[in-house]
Amino acid sequence: MSTQASNTATQNLNRFIGEQFVATTNQQDRSTNAKDFLDAQFPLANGSHQDVCSYVVYYNHLLAFLKDGTQCGLQNPCQFVALTGHKNEPTSVVLKNNDTHVEICFDRLGTLGATDSAHIEDIQVSMPIKNLPTPYKQWISLLHTSCQPTEGNCKVFTAKDGTDYALHQR
Repeated sequence: MSTQASNTATQNLNRFIGEQFVATTNQQDRSTNAKDFLDAQFPLANGSHQDVCSYVVYYNHLLAFLKDGTQCGLQNPCQFVALTGHKNEPTSVVLKNNDTHVEICFDRLGTLGATDSAHIEDIQVSMPIKNLPTPYKQWISLLHTSCQPTEGNCKVFTAKDGTDYALHQR
């Protein structure tokens, strides 16, 4: 993809996030909007992220198990790039679309995860920060209004091939 197309995609993503999340204060609406965001940016081969009751990693693919008992992968399997935790019960999965990474965090006992059908505690979007000598990203929570952007040096995940997958932060 060309740099211009990638920049346009990032701008569209920024606009989508701003329209869907800035004015939304109701937690149920934020969760619905976050899953709509996943459907728009990382569509499943069949169904919706709204209907997922669990995510697992099968070999190098992300599988979503739906409420109706069916399962499917991502429409574009290459968008799944990394995870934390065990493949059968990941603590997070990382998806990538152009220059943007999205981390779906799971916690069965968390504030939000305890009531979400897929136990999603947070969905964090990593936005690239342009015009810096080293590529850095800023992480923004789509579900927790009280969270500030994540600060720190680096988030390290396990890539689907088993190697380290590091994302540098500002």
